[in-house]
Parts: sequence; C-alpha cells; structure tokens
Amino acid sequence: MSERRRLNGWDYASRTLFRGAIASLAIALVAGLVSVVYSVPSVGTAMREAGIAFANFRPVHTLFAAAWIFLGGLAVVHHCIASRPTPLDNGDRWRLRVQMIAWAIAGVGVLCTLPFGIGSGREYMGAHPLLSIPIAVGWIAFTWNYFRVFGRGFFSQPVYITMWGVASIFFLVTFLEQHFWLLVEVFNDPVVDRRIQWKATGTLVGSFNLLVYGSLVYIGERITGDKQYGHSRIAYGLFAVGLLNSFTNFAHHTYHLPQSHTVKWISFVISMTEMLILFRVLQEILGCLKGRWKTIASPMRSLWVSVKFWTGAMLFGSLLISVPMLNTLIHGTTVVAGHAMGTMIGIDSLALIAALVWICTAVPGEYERGAVTKVNGAGFRRAILGTNWGAGLLVGWLTLSGVINGVYRYGSDPATPFKAWQPEWLTMLHGPLFAASGVLLFVALGSVTLTLGGAAFSRFTREPGSESSSTQTG
Repeated sequence: MSERRRLNGWDYASRTLFRGAIASLAIALVAGLVSVVYSVPSVGTAMREAGIAFANFRPVHTLFAAAWIFLGGLAVVHHCIASRPTPLDNGDRWRLRVQMIAWAIAGVGVLCTLPFGIGSGREYMGAHPLLSIPIAVGWIAFTWNYFRVFGRGFFSQPVYITMWGVASIFFLVTFLEQHFWLLVEVFNDPVVDRRIQWKATGTLVGSFNLLVYGSLVYIGERITGDKQYGHSRIAYGLFAVGLLNSFTNFAHHTYHLPQSHTVKWISFVISMTEMLILFRVLQEILGCLKGRWKTIASPMRSLWVSVKFWTGAMLFGSLLISVPMLNTLIHGTTVVAGHAMGTMIGIDSLALIAALVWICTAVPGEYERGAVTKVNGAGFRRAILGTNWGAGLLVGWLTLSGVINGVYRYGSDPATPFKAWQPEWLTMLHGPLFAASGVLLFVALGSVTLTLGGAAFSRFTREPGSESSSTQTG
C-alpha cells in the first residue's frame, strides 16, 4: 500500500523532535560513560581530584535518557499526524514554536546547571525546579495540538491514538506529583515524600511506556497494512493493563515502607499482566511480519526480534524482583539498576530505534539517500548486535553482583557498614567489569546514534510543497 503527501509543518516538527531525541541520547551516553568509568577506583579518584563529581553526572544521564524516550516517541506521533490530511492553522504553528523553544531552553538549562551541582537532588527529576516551567509549558502546547487534531472521534481511533493521548495527560499529572516535595508538609515527612515520589515516578514510566507501546502498534500497522489490529481486543488489553500499571507499578519500589499488603499484591499482579500482554503483542506483530521480511529493511528485523527477546528476559526479571521475599533480598542493590537499564535499553530504546529507522526509510527522498543507505547498511546491523551484547553484559553483571551483595547483606548485622559486608573480591571486580561492559555499550549504541543522527540532521531533499514519492508500508 502506498500514499502521496506533501511535506508540511508536522513533518518539520517530527524532524526537529527526531533531532532532539538523538541529541538527548548522545548526551545520556556521554554522561553514562562518565558514570561507568567512575566506578574504577583509580579513575574515580583522579576524576574527583579534577573536580568531576559522580553525583553531578548521574542525573544528567537519567534525565536525558528519559528525554530520549519522550522525544523519540513524540517524533513518531508527529510523523503520524503528518501522514494525515491535517494542515496546520495559525494556533498550531504558534504552539509548535512554543513547544520546541521551551524544551530547547529546558535542555540547555539542564546542561548549564546539573554538571555544576545545581539541581533538586531528586531521583529522575534532578533538574532545578525552575527548569520544570518550560518543560510543562512545552508539554501543554503539545497536548493542546494533539487533541486539536485527534479530539473528534477520539475513542473511535486506533488504539495507538488513545495511548498517545492518555500518555500526554499522564505526563502532566506525574509532573505535578513530582513537585509535591516542594510543599513543606510533604518534605518534612520522609515516608510520605518517598511514597509520592515513587508513585509519581511510576506514572512517569507509565506515560513513556504508552508512547513506546503506541509507536510499536503504529509502526506494525504501517508495515503490515493491517488496520484491524489497532482496534483489536489484544491491543486494547495492552492499553488497559498499561493504564492500570501506571498507577500501581511503583509499589515494588516501596515494599520496605509502611504500606498495605493489598497494594503490594495489586502491583505485582498488574505488572506481570502488562509484560505478558506486551510479549503477546510482539509475538503477534512478528507473526504478521514473517511473510513480509523481504520487503522490510534488515535492521528492522533485527530490532523487532531483539525487542521481543528483551521483553521476555525483563518479564522473567520482573517476576522475580516483584516477589516480596526476593525483593527484600535485592532491594537497594544493583539488581534494580540492572533491570531498569535492561528495560530502558532493551525494550524502550530498541523499539524507538526501530520506529526511527522506519521513519528514515518510509518516504523515499525525504532523508538524504547516503544517510539512509548507512541506516540500512551492514555496519548499522553490527552496531545493533553490539548494543544487544553490551546491554546484556552490563545488565547481567549488575544483576549478578547485586544478588551476591544481597545474599551477603542478608547474613550480616543490619548495622554493619556497606563495605564491611560486601565481599572484597566483588569490590575489586565490580569497577573494571562494570566499566568494561559500559564502554562496550557506549561504543555500540554510540555508533547507532551517529548513524541515525546522520539521517536526522541531514537536510530535506525535497522542498516543502513538492510531491513525495510513494510511502512504502509493506
């Protein structure tokens, strides 16, 4: 199936967000590299003496990793809008300008403050609260435009339209919750503060999960040409469970806080259901694609299969760490960090990379041919393979070392300092192995980023208003 359309302002918005996503991923990778090499004792000592503080670079890494997911998802959303006969009116244009300028201000502001220790000190929301203002303003502008385009007949649209719309509202809700710590009553009660922080963080993860899952369904529909899947029960089942999960998936982070056991069990059951449905969705989409592999770029095949297997691995990990007794063993260890990185890289990032690869190759001539050739080339496929290996080794080592720490901690006096019960051999091995796997991931994912960046930052090869070539959708 093919279509003809003109380039318009939505195309440029998608391209701008694509560029922002790639820039955010690059910043997250550099900050992550600083963090992993910091774990080598001799290197960490030298960096501290040079005035480079780990506490200043970790929030840069986490914030821009989240920005990569959000901006990448929004690039897909705007590409979807651009493929429809939806011309921009003057209000749309102004809101798009506000959206882009506000987020650019926030990004530059984060880079100019966090490396110097100016921030909130909060988990996943480490930027100074003043920088939250342009982020919120930009998101309100996006949400306004989104519902201006899709508001009519919203619930009769394919499920990915619903997912994206709910994600836009969820982000605003969680963003407000993330700032409740500014209230004196909340800040002065550590238990309440921690509960709200993790509840809000869970909803934040839920909002970008809905963006990513919606992108998977949208791209799958465009490749297969099967528009019935977007209205299927399994697709709406994923949406419904993902929606519930957004309200409950924080609970396994707060098992150690005073909390109802009912909340813990609800969180456990819903978390497992979401992962199972996502795994089922990937199986069905892959089943639809098998007969069309020859018409799909080979990097797309590798990425879809990788996402499927990472989802299975993270499902198994979620099953284990959500069991209360096992959670007690590994809570506060690197197991949790490993699982978060596996989900962020193996599922969310690889899924978005697949979506962005499709955007690059969907409209012949829209991106420079040389850049697109590299995206479809053998070097890019090797970089994807290296990313899988690097992420696998990093997550595997974090999981193994965390379990060992948890076992030793369980058999020690709770009052014993951390370094006293951590085995000496593990202390010696952790830094070099963590750094080695992190550097491998940095090189491989960095190569992916550079190749996609070459396409994202290439110029449009067709002037606005010129007819595009047919868009290949399978």
